[in-house]
Amino acid sequence: MKATLAKITLPIILLLIGLFDKENFFESSFTRAAVIIILTLLVNFLYDHWSELGFFFKTKILYRNKEIRLSISYLFRIKVDNEYLLVKSRTREYYQPVGGCYKTLPGAEKIYDKLNIKPDRKFEIEKGIAKNDLRVYVEGKNVIDFFKWYDTKEDRETSPWREFCEELLTTKILPGWEFRYIDYKFKKTVKTPIIDMKIGGKGMFVYDVYDLIINTEQEPILRELKKNASNGKDFIWVTDEIIQNLGHDAGAKSFKHEIADHTKYAQNLKYSKS
Repeated sequence: MKATLAKITLPIILLLIGLFDKENFFESSFTRAAVIIILTLLVNFLYDHWSELGFFFKTKILYRNKEIRLSISYLFRIKVDNEYLLVKSRTREYYQPVGGCYKTLPGAEKIYDKLNIKPDRKFEIEKGIAKNDLRVYVEGKNVIDFFKWYDTKEDRETSPWREFCEELLTTKILPGWEFRYIDYKFKKTVKTPIIDMKIGGKGMFVYDVYDLIINTEQEPILRELKKNASNGKDFIWVTDEIIQNLGHDAGAKSFKHEIADHTKYAQNLKYSKS
């Protein structure tokens, strides 16, 4: 707010001087200078916020009364040397980074009721319907308010630990003791645009990307895991090149593995069409 006020202070002063200039207000050099500054600020604002303005138009106007499926997750990039650890999806036939959807906590029902948010009941795991996941349907007019609530971090999960534990420790891919504590660094939040989903309807996906910080106790365990990667089908180690090609091995001229699109988003820290 202070920065905005500072930017518009000068053209306002110039306009006031133009009012008292001996020349005509519209012909005053002060007025012309003020107009140039205002137009420059406007162009810079549109350039910096074009995507936000487009998002506002789509949610508040174009898809105002249409339900949009929102899925908000976190992903780990786990790297040893030049390869990355990916795990087999529990619901799909592809590999992806360790991670999963954030969950809501008691109290989230208030915002759900206020914004008429509907949980996605179509998604199932091996234990049944995935409950409390931030995988929901929201009317377009309420999407921006939903993200405002999400950004407050109130009444929702904020740590990426749970899925790390479920996908690597509970499955015994990694030993629990050495990985009972992990360090990780937040890298970036990657958001897709509102896209047409394969299952029908409109959807948007959000991924918080973290890098695992590997300590000296954990490094040899991960290196050993790399050696034994071919012994199981629950996980793989792949290079960045394989990820960029979503599993295609240029040398072998074939798909060694099927890799999910969002693996590439996490790798590049940006959305891209496949």
